[in-house]
Amino acid sequence: MALPLSPARLAVLVVVVLAPIVAVAATPLSSALGPTVLAVIATAGSVRRGTPAMWRMSASSALVALLAALAATTGDALPAIGTVLVVLTALATSALPRFGLTSSGAMVVTMGALLMIKPISTPVDAAGPWAAALFVAVVVGATTAWIAGVLSFALRSHPLPKPELPDPTVPYSILLAVLAGGFTLASLLFFPDSNAWWTVLTVAIILQPTRGKLWSKLGARVLGTLLGGTVAALLAVVLPTTIAPAVVGFVALAANVVLTVRGAPYWQSATAVTVTVVMLTFERDQLLQGDLERILFTVLAAAVTAAAVVLLSVLPSSRQRASASQS
Repeated sequence: MALPLSPARLAVLVVVVLAPIVAVAATPLSSALGPTVLAVIATAGSVRRGTPAMWRMSASSALVALLAALAATTGDALPAIGTVLVVLTALATSALPRFGLTSSGAMVVTMGALLMIKPISTPVDAAGPWAAALFVAVVVGATTAWIAGVLSFALRSHPLPKPELPDPTVPYSILLAVLAGGFTLASLLFFPDSNAWWTVLTVAIILQPTRGKLWSKLGARVLGTLLGGTVAALLAVVLPTTIAPAVVGFVALAANVVLTVRGAPYWQSATAVTVTVVMLTFERDQLLQGDLERILFTVLAAAVTAAAVVLLSVLPSSRQRASASQS
């Protein structure tokens, strides 16, 4: 169902929504751009569940950003602390399937993993870890609060259709905790300060409360990543200036906002998100390498997630057969 807004009003809405993200990117706040983009996607992705859902997602994003930024300063204890934080955050999503907010919660989980696997530098690092963590939390919280406020105001007289909520057939939060926590631990132990956090992003997005939706999302995710990765690779070769990737990234982010509120097929949103993340999280001379890493990490995490779900569906059958044979 299309958003009941004219193209002109929709364009204005997108510009207003993205204004604080542009401000973050163009100022010394830019070091927090990566986690901010993920938090914005989480908050905007909650729009179909109404204003309270967006405000809760904004507050959750700020809290997780604070905890993850603090955890990133724990030195040798980071792999253990970081994994526990991701596991607890994943388990906290247990109520979200009932409200159709799994994808938004997944982005918050991923944001925490990003801040620990690839820690960021802030303009206030010299003031200590608490100052740096508060800096990230404030940037994330203020930006997502703006998005929640603008969307709530703009759509107050245009209620959006609620998402369908089929009965869960997968132990969603437990599986998310195991897979996201496992990839976080592996990333922190073997690939610190790298783009391995995309494995957590892939697991968090693909995993769904029902098997049918999960397989559909998996296919759409891989398709969108390959399409978006191809577009990003081509752009990495032809873009002429250092500012061009940022412009393309913001255009892709704007497209994702429109696709989200219009309820477009997920592969389209996945394509836009891939272009957005590649263009806004890499320097100009690292675009191609980063794009290839994203595709590889996505395929790896998608394969592991699929294998886990298949194993989960096979094991109960094996137990049932064993019980039947004993009887």
